[in-house]
Amino acid sequence: MNSAFLMMLNTTSMCVLKRETILLLLFLALVTGVNGQAPASKQVSDLLKQADRAAQAGPLQFVHAETLYEAALALEHTNVEVLTHMGLCQLNGPQRHKALPYFVKAQQLAPDLPRIHFLTAFAHQLNAEWDLAIASFEKHKKATPFPDPQPLYNMAEKHLVECRNGRSLMADPVRVAVENMGQRINSERSDYGALVTADGATLIYTSRRPQHSDAKVNKATGEYFEDILSSRSVNGLWSEADPLPAPVNTAGNDASVGLFNDGRTLILYRDVKGTGDLWETRRNGDSWSEPTPFGPNINSPYHESSAWYSFDRQWLYFISDRPDDNVGGQDIYRSRWDAGLNDWGKAENLGPTVNSIHDEEGVFVHPDGKTLYFSSRGHTSMGGYDVFRSRLENGQWTKPENLGWPVNSPDDDLFFVLTADGTMGYFSSLRPGGMGEDDLYQVRFLPDEEPTAMLDDRTAGAMPGVAEPVVEESGTVLLKGMVKNLRMLAGMEAEIELMDLQDASLVARFSSDATTGEYMVVVPSGRNYAMYVKAEGFLLHSENISVPAGQRSISLAIDIEMEPLESGSQVALRNLFFATASATLEQSSLTELEQLVKLMDGSPALRLEISGHTDSDGSASFNQKLSEARAQAVKDHLLTKGVDPGRLVAVGMGNAQPVAPNDSDANKAKNRRTEIKVL
Repeated sequence: MNSAFLMMLNTTSMCVLKRETILLLLFLALVTGVNGQAPASKQVSDLLKQADRAAQAGPLQFVHAETLYEAALALEHTNVEVLTHMGLCQLNGPQRHKALPYFVKAQQLAPDLPRIHFLTAFAHQLNAEWDLAIASFEKHKKATPFPDPQPLYNMAEKHLVECRNGRSLMADPVRVAVENMGQRINSERSDYGALVTADGATLIYTSRRPQHSDAKVNKATGEYFEDILSSRSVNGLWSEADPLPAPVNTAGNDASVGLFNDGRTLILYRDVKGTGDLWETRRNGDSWSEPTPFGPNINSPYHESSAWYSFDRQWLYFISDRPDDNVGGQDIYRSRWDAGLNDWGKAENLGPTVNSIHDEEGVFVHPDGKTLYFSSRGHTSMGGYDVFRSRLENGQWTKPENLGWPVNSPDDDLFFVLTADGTMGYFSSLRPGGMGEDDLYQVRFLPDEEPTAMLDDRTAGAMPGVAEPVVEESGTVLLKGMVKNLRMLAGMEAEIELMDLQDASLVARFSSDATTGEYMVVVPSGRNYAMYVKAEGFLLHSENISVPAGQRSISLAIDIEMEPLESGSQVALRNLFFATASATLEQSSLTELEQLVKLMDGSPALRLEISGHTDSDGSASFNQKLSEARAQAVKDHLLTKGVDPGRLVAVGMGNAQPVAPNDSDANKAKNRRTEIKVL
């Protein structure tokens, strides 16, 4: 959302992003008589008064105010007062860069007008005219030797730094294509807060468009209340966006600010009693649960505006302007999940490397587990909010890196998120060619051989260049599929755990959708994972997921068919490992063995047959003995954990029951397995 120039008001919007408010005095007293200019005619004065009232009424009156100013300029096109007010109106409008010609002309007619050089410089900056902006800011500094009573006009030095940053970044653009997402997604009102599921199939975002003819206007901001919308990608095209149903959307402000990588856990923003708080809701099928607020370690008496979960849901990163341990303005904090308290622990500030003395906003934690994206008005911003990236290396966050031009622009670029494979990003921006105020854009990171390009004429400033693309260096694994009841062949709810086989640690715990059975999760690559699917009345289901280190991001579709806990049901245990040609269980098997113990303890009447199977390598007699020994090794381990011997039977099948032809290493690995069957 844009940094609003308000001509007489000094209020703060309590929406998802607090607007930077700037107090500007009306120029009536300052402009009259400048350079011998004659007083405006009564007709122009009347039009100006009407236009000023409309401009101060809020964004919904922008077009009316603009029309009145245009009518006044048609009568007196060199009236400095009308020109400056029209410029200020444009700075409050949906396309702020359009203020430039009015300020330039006013400056030419009245070069001694107080603050006009600052406004002209800022308009040049919004148009990425860096050198002209620098020259005008320097003129403002010379014309204003003493501190201005309005703090805005004492910030010329910060804007000069931003312009130099912009000039440098624009000269070395990154290899991307930035595209406005079009009228199916964007409207003439503000659209922002993009959240995308890890597979890139669903987009959730916030809009200030009216959802019906009698939509209410927020009296504090003069805008429609925020609602959360959703769209699906079908054959590469986004569907028309629809509002999420109650209880997600209410009569007040509801904004999308965070999404867990299961695609079904949404963090939303609501303003409650004058402060902003974070809430959580979960989806089952097409229904969403009643949102519940986060606890006092997250929500404070101050303003919390956006948040994101780590890939394992052990950390919550969020934005707050609380004064505790604050670096400056809105900062990024994080809180660790406390399983004992079943709540989030005490928040900690990420510190001055990540947080600047200015505002940060729109935090996004990539599922690689070590890359943080956020927007900031500080660091090396080229103006407004820019998107930055920081990595966690050896327990420390690296210096934030600007994502560069044309991802970033001279105005606000916010709420940047990525798909799991890191090839497509989404964010909101206020830039030339937009459809409303803030619009949603998608950015595609290009390979080395493809030139940087604009995808349509609504994209601002994409320039050819040879800079390295901004892509993820760390790979991820996207797991998705459906959990089905094998007998009913219908989706079902199940608890899913991902364990790291190296240290038997829990990496992620989530559940499938109770209505559809769908699940999704994203975890870092370079590890060996055991995936366990559990549901009451069903056998344990296990999968092995191995992604070598250095592997780029991949996507795996795994549908799970759950066997009911009844006589004759059987499943393969995918995470039992033995030394080659041996019945010695490897250390990485402990996770699976522990799951078997839990299964037996949870079902006291359960009796199991444990069967060993081999591939066709070696003699039949050797394979028979090996399979028997391996099944017995599993049984013996369970006995040491207190399982009654009468509940277990160990048998060897040798190579007599292959599940795949023994014609490749991959198929032979499938045949080397241990199974359990309900007796």
